[in-house]
Amino acid sequence: MNKLKTSFAFILLFATAFFSSCTTEIEPYEGTIPGANNPSNPSNPSSPAVFKADFDGQTFTANTIQAIVNSDYVAITGIKSSGEFFQITIPGATVGTYTLDMTNSSSMPFGLIYSAGSGNIPYLAADDDTGDFAGFANYTDTAQIVISSIDTTNKKISGTFKFTGVRFASGSSTTIETKVFTNGVFTNLSYAADVVAPTGNTFTAKLDGVDFVPTNITGVRTSGLIAITGRRGNIENIGLAIPDTATAGSTYTFTELDSTVRGQYILDGTATGIFGGAGTMTIISHDTTTKRIKGTFSFTASTMMPPIVTHQITAGTFDVTYL
Repeated sequence: MNKLKTSFAFILLFATAFFSSCTTEIEPYEGTIPGANNPSNPSNPSSPAVFKADFDGQTFTANTIQAIVNSDYVAITGIKSSGEFFQITIPGATVGTYTLDMTNSSSMPFGLIYSAGSGNIPYLAADDDTGDFAGFANYTDTAQIVISSIDTTNKKISGTFKFTGVRFASGSSTTIETKVFTNGVFTNLSYAADVVAPTGNTFTAKLDGVDFVPTNITGVRTSGLIAITGRRGNIENIGLAIPDTATAGSTYTFTELDSTVRGQYILDGTATGIFGGAGTMTIISHDTTTKRIKGTFSFTASTMMPPIVTHQITAGTFDVTYL
Protein backbone atom coordinates (compact mmCIF):
# COMPACT_ATOMS: atom_id res chain seq x y z
CA MET A 1 0.00 0.00 0.00
CA ASN A 2 2.91 2.37 0.69
CA LYS A 3 4.02 1.67 -2.86
CA LEU A 4 0.62 2.79 -4.17
CA LYS A 5 0.59 5.95 -2.04
CA THR A 6 4.05 6.92 -3.27
CA SER A 7 2.97 6.27 -6.84
CA PHE A 8 -0.02 8.63 -6.55
CA ALA A 9 2.18 11.39 -5.13
CA PHE A 10 4.62 11.20 -8.01
CA ILE A 11 1.97 10.90 -10.69
CA LEU A 12 0.77 14.28 -9.42
CA LEU A 13 4.30 15.66 -9.52
CA PHE A 14 4.98 14.50 -13.07
CA ALA A 15 1.55 15.72 -14.17
CA THR A 16 2.47 19.17 -12.86
CA ALA A 17 5.54 19.08 -15.09
CA PHE A 18 3.42 17.80 -17.97
CA PHE A 19 0.96 20.70 -17.77
CA SER A 20 3.32 23.49 -16.71
CA SER A 21 3.68 25.22 -20.08
CA CYS A 22 0.03 25.95 -20.85
CA THR A 23 -0.77 28.28 -17.98
CA THR A 24 -3.26 31.08 -17.32
CA GLU A 25 -2.47 33.45 -14.46
CA ILE A 26 -5.69 34.75 -12.88
CA GLU A 27 -5.78 38.51 -12.44
CA PRO A 28 -8.35 40.51 -10.44
CA TYR A 29 -11.35 41.46 -12.58
CA GLU A 30 -13.61 44.44 -12.15
CA GLY A 31 -16.70 45.32 -14.14
CA THR A 32 -19.54 43.53 -15.86
CA ILE A 33 -19.35 41.15 -18.80
CA PRO A 34 -22.38 41.65 -21.06
CA GLY A 35 -24.34 38.44 -21.26
CA ALA A 36 -22.05 36.61 -18.83
CA ASN A 37 -24.96 35.59 -16.60
CA ASN A 38 -27.30 34.82 -19.47
CA PRO A 39 -28.24 31.11 -19.26
CA SER A 40 -28.18 30.95 -23.05
CA ASN A 41 -24.60 32.22 -23.05
CA PRO A 42 -22.86 30.78 -19.97
CA SER A 43 -19.42 30.75 -21.61
CA ASN A 44 -19.03 34.25 -23.01
CA PRO A 45 -15.46 34.16 -24.41
CA SER A 46 -14.77 37.63 -23.01
CA SER A 47 -15.48 36.51 -19.43
CA PRO A 48 -12.46 35.99 -17.15
CA ALA A 49 -11.12 32.48 -16.58
CA VAL A 50 -12.40 30.85 -13.38
CA PHE A 51 -11.58 27.58 -11.61
CA LYS A 52 -13.23 26.99 -8.25
CA ALA A 53 -14.80 24.33 -6.02
CA ASP A 54 -16.43 24.11 -2.58
CA PHE A 55 -15.34 21.87 0.30
CA ASP A 56 -15.05 22.07 4.08
CA GLY A 57 -17.30 25.15 4.13
CA GLN A 58 -15.00 27.20 1.93
CA THR A 59 -14.43 27.95 -1.74
CA PHE A 60 -11.16 27.07 -3.44
CA THR A 61 -10.34 29.57 -6.21
CA ALA A 62 -7.28 28.91 -8.35
CA ASN A 63 -4.63 31.56 -8.95
CA THR A 64 -3.10 29.65 -11.85
CA ILE A 65 -4.81 27.37 -14.35
CA GLN A 66 -3.23 24.93 -16.80
CA ALA A 67 -5.22 23.23 -19.56
CA ILE A 68 -4.68 20.92 -22.52
CA VAL A 69 -7.30 19.77 -25.02
CA ASN A 70 -6.08 17.03 -27.35
CA SER A 71 -7.94 14.77 -29.77
CA ASP A 72 -8.93 12.18 -27.14
CA TYR A 73 -8.52 13.78 -23.72
CA VAL A 74 -8.69 16.98 -21.67
CA ALA A 75 -6.34 17.77 -18.79
CA ILE A 76 -6.85 20.68 -16.39
CA THR A 77 -5.02 21.76 -13.25
CA GLY A 78 -6.11 24.58 -10.92
CA ILE A 79 -3.42 25.74 -8.48
CA LYS A 80 -3.43 28.15 -5.53
CA SER A 81 -0.38 30.11 -4.45
CA SER A 82 -0.38 28.03 -1.24
CA GLY A 83 0.44 24.92 -3.28
CA GLU A 84 -3.04 23.39 -3.09
CA PHE A 85 -4.32 22.11 -6.41
CA PHE A 86 -6.98 20.16 -8.25
CA GLN A 87 -6.11 17.97 -11.21
CA ILE A 88 -8.74 16.85 -13.70
CA THR A 89 -8.23 14.43 -16.57
CA ILE A 90 -11.12 13.65 -18.89
CA PRO A 91 -10.99 10.66 -21.28
CA GLY A 92 -12.63 12.55 -24.12
CA ALA A 93 -12.57 15.92 -25.84
CA THR A 94 -16.22 16.50 -26.69
CA VAL A 95 -19.09 18.21 -24.89
CA GLY A 96 -20.80 15.77 -22.54
CA THR A 97 -20.89 14.10 -19.13
CA TYR A 98 -18.09 11.81 -17.92
CA THR A 99 -18.05 9.39 -14.97
CA LEU A 100 -15.85 6.58 -13.68
CA ASP A 101 -18.39 4.01 -14.89
CA MET A 102 -17.94 4.94 -18.54
CA THR A 103 -15.93 2.76 -20.91
CA ASN A 104 -12.62 4.50 -21.57
CA SER A 105 -10.75 4.12 -24.87
CA SER A 106 -8.67 7.27 -24.36
CA SER A 107 -4.94 7.33 -23.66
CA MET A 108 -5.69 9.37 -20.52
CA PRO A 109 -7.72 7.96 -17.59
CA PHE A 110 -10.67 9.63 -15.87
CA GLY A 111 -9.21 11.52 -12.94
CA LEU A 112 -10.27 13.93 -10.20
CA ILE A 113 -7.65 14.67 -7.56
CA TYR A 114 -7.24 17.26 -4.82
CA SER A 115 -3.93 17.81 -3.05
CA ALA A 116 -3.39 20.13 -0.10
CA GLY A 117 0.25 20.48 -1.17
CA SER A 118 3.62 18.96 -0.45
CA GLY A 119 3.66 16.14 2.09
CA ASN A 120 -0.08 15.50 1.96
CA ILE A 121 -1.72 12.33 0.68
CA PRO A 122 -4.13 13.44 -2.09
CA TYR A 123 -7.86 12.80 -2.17
CA LEU A 124 -8.97 11.17 -5.41
CA ALA A 125 -12.10 9.97 -7.12
CA ALA A 126 -12.09 6.17 -7.14
CA ASP A 127 -14.35 3.35 -8.22
CA ASP A 128 -16.44 2.04 -5.31
CA ASP A 129 -17.11 -1.29 -7.05
CA THR A 130 -13.56 -2.40 -7.86
CA GLY A 131 -10.07 -1.45 -6.79
CA ASP A 132 -8.46 -0.39 -3.52
CA PHE A 133 -11.45 1.56 -2.18
CA ALA A 134 -14.23 -0.90 -3.04
CA GLY A 135 -16.08 -2.39 -0.08
CA PHE A 136 -15.69 0.55 2.32
CA ALA A 137 -19.14 1.37 3.69
CA ASN A 138 -18.26 5.04 4.21
CA TYR A 139 -17.25 5.65 0.59
CA THR A 140 -19.57 6.17 -2.37
CA ASP A 141 -18.33 7.33 -5.77
CA THR A 142 -20.05 10.58 -6.80
CA ALA A 143 -17.56 11.68 -9.44
CA GLN A 144 -18.89 13.55 -12.45
CA ILE A 145 -17.27 15.90 -14.94
CA VAL A 146 -19.36 17.85 -17.44
CA ILE A 147 -17.78 19.61 -20.42
CA SER A 148 -20.36 22.25 -21.33
CA SER A 149 -18.45 23.95 -24.13
CA ILE A 150 -15.22 23.79 -26.12
CA ASP A 151 -14.70 26.97 -28.15
CA THR A 152 -12.19 25.92 -30.80
CA THR A 153 -12.12 29.43 -32.31
CA ASN A 154 -11.03 31.19 -29.12
CA LYS A 155 -9.51 28.02 -27.60
CA LYS A 156 -11.60 28.17 -24.42
CA ILE A 157 -13.12 25.32 -22.42
CA SER A 158 -15.85 25.41 -19.75
CA GLY A 159 -17.57 22.87 -17.54
CA THR A 160 -18.37 21.61 -14.06
CA PHE A 161 -17.23 18.84 -11.73
CA LYS A 162 -17.95 17.18 -8.39
CA PHE A 163 -16.62 14.16 -6.51
CA THR A 164 -16.14 12.50 -3.16
CA GLY A 165 -12.41 12.25 -2.64
CA VAL A 166 -10.98 9.26 -0.80
CA ARG A 167 -7.57 8.35 0.60
CA PHE A 168 -6.08 5.91 3.05
CA ALA A 169 -5.51 7.39 6.50
CA SER A 170 -1.84 8.02 7.18
CA GLY A 171 -0.08 4.77 8.05
CA SER A 172 -3.16 2.63 7.40
CA SER A 173 -4.22 0.27 4.65
CA THR A 174 -7.61 -0.49 6.21
CA THR A 175 -8.95 2.93 7.24
CA ILE A 176 -10.02 5.59 4.77
CA GLU A 177 -10.78 9.30 4.91
CA THR A 178 -13.21 11.08 2.59
CA LYS A 179 -13.87 14.67 1.57
CA VAL A 180 -16.80 15.95 -0.50
CA PHE A 181 -16.11 18.45 -3.29
CA THR A 182 -19.12 20.25 -4.80
CA ASN A 183 -19.93 23.13 -7.15
CA GLY A 184 -16.73 22.65 -9.11
CA VAL A 185 -16.58 25.06 -12.04
CA PHE A 186 -14.05 25.77 -14.78
CA THR A 187 -15.06 28.57 -17.12
CA ASN A 188 -13.36 30.11 -20.16
CA LEU A 189 -10.04 28.39 -19.55
CA SER A 190 -7.52 29.06 -22.30
CA TYR A 191 -6.12 25.77 -23.54
CA ALA A 192 -3.23 24.52 -25.62
CA ALA A 193 -3.20 21.50 -27.90
CA ASP A 194 -0.01 20.26 -26.26
CA VAL A 195 2.87 21.39 -24.06
CA VAL A 196 5.59 23.36 -25.81
CA ALA A 197 8.83 22.68 -23.96
CA PRO A 198 11.73 25.15 -23.70
CA THR A 199 14.06 24.78 -26.66
CA GLY A 200 17.38 23.01 -26.18
CA ASN A 201 16.15 20.33 -23.76
CA THR A 202 17.51 16.82 -24.26
CA PHE A 203 16.40 13.53 -22.71
CA THR A 204 17.63 10.12 -23.83
CA ALA A 205 17.29 6.58 -22.48
CA LYS A 206 16.96 2.95 -23.47
CA LEU A 207 13.79 1.09 -22.54
CA ASP A 208 14.55 -2.64 -22.38
CA GLY A 209 17.53 -2.04 -24.66
CA VAL A 210 15.60 -0.04 -27.27
CA ASP A 211 16.02 3.72 -27.72
CA PHE A 212 13.27 5.70 -25.99
CA VAL A 213 12.85 8.87 -28.06
CA PRO A 214 10.54 11.42 -26.37
CA THR A 215 8.35 13.74 -28.39
CA ASN A 216 8.17 16.25 -25.53
CA ILE A 217 10.60 17.11 -22.72
CA THR A 218 9.55 19.22 -19.73
CA GLY A 219 10.91 20.23 -16.35
CA VAL A 220 9.31 22.08 -13.45
CA ARG A 221 10.36 22.94 -9.91
CA THR A 222 7.65 22.38 -7.31
CA SER A 223 7.43 21.42 -3.63
CA GLY A 224 11.22 21.23 -3.21
CA LEU A 225 11.68 18.90 -6.18
CA ILE A 226 12.56 19.22 -9.85
CA ALA A 227 10.33 17.00 -11.97
CA ILE A 228 11.71 16.07 -15.39
CA THR A 229 9.59 14.19 -17.90
CA GLY A 230 10.40 12.73 -21.29
CA ARG A 231 7.08 11.90 -22.93
CA ARG A 232 6.50 9.78 -26.04
CA GLY A 233 3.05 10.26 -27.53
CA ASN A 234 0.08 11.31 -25.43
CA ILE A 235 0.98 9.73 -22.08
CA GLU A 236 3.85 7.19 -22.14
CA ASN A 237 6.77 8.76 -20.29
CA ILE A 238 9.88 8.34 -18.18
CA GLY A 239 9.91 10.71 -15.22
CA LEU A 240 12.53 11.77 -12.70
CA ALA A 241 12.22 13.68 -9.43
CA ILE A 242 15.34 15.37 -8.06
CA PRO A 243 15.80 17.55 -4.95
CA ASP A 244 16.02 21.20 -6.01
CA THR A 245 19.11 21.46 -3.79
CA ALA A 246 21.01 18.92 -5.93
CA THR A 247 24.60 19.90 -6.71
CA ALA A 248 27.11 18.81 -9.34
CA GLY A 249 28.74 15.50 -8.46
CA SER A 250 25.87 14.26 -6.30
CA THR A 251 24.86 10.63 -6.81
CA TYR A 252 21.54 9.34 -5.53
CA THR A 253 20.46 5.74 -5.01
CA PHE A 254 16.70 5.33 -4.82
CA THR A 255 13.91 2.75 -4.54
CA GLU A 256 10.29 2.87 -5.66
CA LEU A 257 9.32 3.96 -2.13
CA ASP A 258 11.61 6.99 -1.90
CA SER A 259 9.92 10.38 -1.64
CA THR A 260 12.85 12.73 -2.35
CA VAL A 261 14.44 11.08 -5.39
CA ARG A 262 12.43 9.15 -7.93
CA GLY A 263 12.47 7.37 -11.24
CA GLN A 264 9.20 6.29 -12.80
CA TYR A 265 7.96 4.83 -16.09
CA ILE A 266 4.33 5.28 -17.11
CA LEU A 267 3.14 3.17 -20.03
CA ASP A 268 -0.52 4.17 -19.92
CA GLY A 269 -3.20 5.45 -17.57
CA THR A 270 -4.12 2.10 -16.03
CA ALA A 271 -3.07 0.90 -12.58
CA THR A 272 -0.88 -1.80 -14.16
CA GLY A 273 0.73 0.72 -16.52
CA ILE A 274 2.58 2.59 -13.74
CA PHE A 275 6.10 1.46 -12.88
CA GLY A 276 8.12 2.69 -9.90
CA GLY A 277 11.89 2.64 -10.16
CA ALA A 278 14.88 1.49 -8.14
CA GLY A 279 18.25 2.70 -9.39
CA THR A 280 20.75 5.55 -9.44
CA MET A 281 20.99 9.14 -10.64
CA THR A 282 24.07 11.37 -10.94
CA ILE A 283 24.01 15.16 -11.28
CA ILE A 284 26.64 16.49 -13.70
CA SER A 285 25.75 20.17 -13.38
CA HIS A 286 23.03 22.35 -11.86
CA ASP A 287 22.80 26.10 -12.45
CA THR A 288 20.07 27.47 -10.18
CA THR A 289 20.29 30.90 -11.81
CA THR A 290 19.52 29.71 -15.34
CA LYS A 291 17.49 26.75 -14.00
CA ARG A 292 19.45 24.24 -16.04
CA ILE A 293 20.22 20.76 -14.75
CA LYS A 294 22.15 17.92 -16.38
CA GLY A 295 22.70 14.34 -15.31
CA THR A 296 22.51 10.61 -15.94
CA PHE A 297 20.25 7.86 -14.62
CA SER A 298 19.29 4.20 -14.79
CA PHE A 299 16.71 2.16 -12.91
CA THR A 300 14.58 -0.96 -12.88
CA ALA A 301 10.90 -0.06 -13.15
CA SER A 302 8.35 -2.41 -11.55
CA THR A 303 4.56 -2.32 -11.57
CA MET A 304 2.86 -0.77 -8.56
CA MET A 305 0.25 -3.54 -8.45
CA PRO A 306 0.22 -7.29 -9.29
CA PRO A 307 1.03 -8.93 -11.59
CA ILE A 308 4.62 -7.69 -11.19
CA VAL A 309 6.20 -6.70 -14.49
CA THR A 310 9.59 -5.01 -14.82
CA HIS A 311 11.29 -2.81 -17.41
CA GLN A 312 14.96 -1.80 -17.57
CA ILE A 313 15.66 1.91 -18.04
CA THR A 314 19.34 2.31 -18.95
CA ALA A 315 21.78 4.82 -20.49
CA GLY A 316 19.56 7.69 -19.35
CA THR A 317 20.70 11.29 -19.78
CA PHE A 318 18.99 14.65 -19.32
CA ASP A 319 19.97 18.27 -19.94
CA VAL A 320 16.91 20.37 -19.18
CA THR A 321 15.85 23.91 -18.38
CA TYR A 322 13.07 23.78 -15.79
CA LEU A 323 10.30 26.25 -15.01
